[in-house]
Formats: sequence, C-alpha cells, structure tokens
Amino acid sequence: MFNTHDLSLRRNLRQITIIRYSSFVSLSSSKNAYLYLARRCQALLIVGERINTSRKVKGEPIIEKAVVNRDAAFIKDLAVKQFEAGATYIDVNAGTLTSGEPEALEWLTKVVMEAVDAPISFDTPNPAALEKALKVYDPAKGQPMVNSITAESERYANILPFVLEYKAKVIALAMDDTGIQQEAEKRLAVARTLIDKLTSAGVPIDDIYVDPLTFPIGTGSDVAVAMLDIIEKVKAEFPEVHIIAGLSNISHGMPARKLLNQAVTVLAMGRGLDAGIIDPNDRYLMALIYATEALLGRDEFCMNYITKSREGAFEGI
Repeated sequence: MFNTHDLSLRRNLRQITIIRYSSFVSLSSSKNAYLYLARRCQALLIVGERINTSRKVKGEPIIEKAVVNRDAAFIKDLAVKQFEAGATYIDVNAGTLTSGEPEALEWLTKVVMEAVDAPISFDTPNPAALEKALKVYDPAKGQPMVNSITAESERYANILPFVLEYKAKVIALAMDDTGIQQEAEKRLAVARTLIDKLTSAGVPIDDIYVDPLTFPIGTGSDVAVAMLDIIEKVKAEFPEVHIIAGLSNISHGMPARKLLNQAVTVLAMGRGLDAGIIDPNDRYLMALIYATEALLGRDEFCMNYITKSREGAFEGI
C-alpha cells in the first residue's frame, strides 16, 4: 500500500515525465534529429560491430566480399540499420585484408559518412590504415574513436599521435608487451598503466575507454567473473574513465550465442560498464539494455525506456 505522500510523489513524477517526453518529441524535426536526441538520453554508448570483415554469416565472409568489391549499398545498409537500431558509433574494421587495408578503411569511412550522421570507431592496429581513414573523416559527424591502443611499446607509440592529433576517444586494451594475460590482477595493472600514460600524454580522462578484454566462456568457467571484477575495480579507482567491452566475444564457439551475449551485457552494466561493442540489431539485447539502464538509475525518470516503449521497440519480445 502507498500512503498519500507516495501517491502524490508518483503523480508529480508522472507529470514531469510527460512534460519531458513531450518536449523531447517536439524537438524532433527530422528522423536524424530524433535519433540524435534519443542517443543523448541513452546512458550506454553503443558501438555497432557489424561492419567487420572478420564477421561471417552462415560461414560466408559476406562483409569482406562487400568491402573487396566496394559494394557501397551493402555497407550503407548495415550502417543505417545499426544507427536506427540504437548505435551511437559505427565501428569499421577491414583487418582481414592482407593487403589494401588502408584503402579499404578509407573507403569504408567515406561510405559510412554518406549513410548516417553518426561518429565512427576506427577499428585497426595498423597506423597506415588509421591515418588514411582519419584524414578523410569529417569531425562534424562527432568525435572520432580510435579502436584501439595498448600498452605494447610499438603499438602505443604508433597510435598515440593520432589520438592526440584528432582529439579522439580511445579504447585502451588491457594488454602489454607480455601479451594477453588471463589473470585479472595483471590486466588490472595494465589498465592502470595505460590510464596513467594516456592522461600524462594529454588525453582527457573522459576520452579513455578501458577494455578489460572479454575471453570466450568456453576457455574457462571463470573468464566472465574475472572480466566483471576488472570492470568494477577500474570504475572504483577511476570513476571518470569509461569501461567498454567487445561483449559478443564471450559466446565465441558456443551454441545459442545471443543468450550469453545478453546475459553478460546486463551483468557488466551492473558492475559499471558504460559502453559496449555490440550488435544493436539484436532487439532483445537492446530491450534489456534500456531496461537495465532504467533499473540502474541511468535513465532519468525512465525517459528513454518510455520513449522506446512508445516507439514499439518492445513489441513482439
């Protein structure tokens, strides 16, 4: 039972919610403007992962084929569908191309910019490819994201200048010259080192996105527990640093992959994850994200959740 004060409070909150929702809708003069405002209400920064030449559909490397054949219509369709589904950033990756990656990433950048008004995440350790892509990128689309830098000496030295020159957000992978570490404490130590080095070099702390590394759950029953522990500890030590993860890696090689991806996303958000490299076209995953944001207090007056419900995002789920 609610007392009179509780009922009054609920009525007031509902009135505020309706007013804010109405104001939000009235600002939407176009579809793109509406989507932009929707992102502003969304707490989790979502990097759409689908434009990646390593991704296969039913065993076929369809993304790689589209990039090699310069199939702009196919790539634009992927970008638009991800953006309309809720992606904040569109990730572009042409890493499987043994030759021509710089030209391919430059082409992908131009194609995606033609398709959507969204910033781009440049997914490459190749400095030549990164340079060509960033040179043609229009900063009016939003702050670029470099995916990624590590504490490996050569890679750090090669990538940092671009982060600084283009004032980019940067994903910092918790790995160094000793390689990928399974132990959570070692990855945590690398994350601390990277944060210190990047901030000392002049990268704003708010532009740093630490990636704790997501290992397939099939490689060890404690890999998800370790990742969640790193997320919580980094966020506790560095509250201004963002935490991002390639969450679909958790299900690699497993049946019913989407279930594992959905579950780990909710668990990671509860520990402090505030960005994810995911498939935004997974409607159930996106619905879980909106619900989790509301329950974690990241969605003021549940505005985004209510908006998505009224848009029909939860229908049929």
